[in-house]
Amino acid sequence: MKIADIGGEFALIERLCAQAPNAHPDLLAGIGDDAAVIGGIQADGSHLLVTTDMLVENSHFRCDWATPEQIGIKSVVCNVSDIAAMGGTPTFMFVSLALAPETEVQWAESLYRGMGKACRRYGVTLAGGDTTHGAAVTISITLLGRVAPENLCLRSHARPGDFLCVTGPLGSAAAGLAMMTAGLKPPDLLKEKHLTPGCRLDVGPAIAPLAHAMIDISDGLAAEVNHICKQSGTGAAIVAADIPMHPLAFEAARMTGSDPLTFALAGGEDFELLFSIAPQDRQQLERRGIDVVTVGKVTNAAAGILIRLPDGKREKLAGGYNHFS
Repeated sequence: MKIADIGGEFALIERLCAQAPNAHPDLLAGIGDDAAVIGGIQADGSHLLVTTDMLVENSHFRCDWATPEQIGIKSVVCNVSDIAAMGGTPTFMFVSLALAPETEVQWAESLYRGMGKACRRYGVTLAGGDTTHGAAVTISITLLGRVAPENLCLRSHARPGDFLCVTGPLGSAAAGLAMMTAGLKPPDLLKEKHLTPGCRLDVGPAIAPLAHAMIDISDGLAAEVNHICKQSGTGAAIVAADIPMHPLAFEAARMTGSDPLTFALAGGEDFELLFSIAPQDRQQLERRGIDVVTVGKVTNAAAGILIRLPDGKREKLAGGYNHFS
């Protein structure tokens, strides 16, 4: 039986978790959130956050498209985004790196130069790691962070009646990737969104005290809505026409024969934040000058997880990037 036969990445994770202990009195949140939350060890009373992400050549990046510096930036950003989604701030980073034996020293130095730029931007300190050889470049980062208990956001706290909001346009990274895959030259904005994305650490900690559930959009809006609903035991109603997208993403869809909505729902690597929030608290964000877009509502589980398409039809919200499927 192949991994795809059981449903791909997330079904595999569930099966693997059953093989090892994953409960401890200090583990406040473990597998199933953007980062693990460990309590009881920080002197200032904050919780320790721990996240890890792996980037593999020709799966998450291509060396003929991206410079090593760009790859370094992206590898840090995808981890910082997880900390932002928990309402926290990043602190220390550990990097494990596999390189082919013939790798030039200058390439590796440029990779770390990109990591350094991203670390300085987000206040991260490189604290250690490991280096070995391998057939493909593989970058595995473990990032620590901290969060005040009152700011902690989990995927499991969404409530029926909450608005579902996002912090910015979706689908631009996927649009840039689609154009590059088709041999087209994407506009600079789309190219940068794919090769050197940013994340929303600028607003995550400010949203966190008001949000109920939060997650970063790394696998596409559809996947992230489903994750929140599964962990919270709720349904959702998403309105396709309300999903923010950059006009250039629509142009990329036209040029590549793609559906622009698919870029937003299933493309991934936007690194915006999706969160649920009570309507009255949504108004507080506006008063504070935090610009977000409401894309739907949290509903009871019995209502299902649905999307209303531009033609008015409602269908099950499915999709999102999934390794192995």
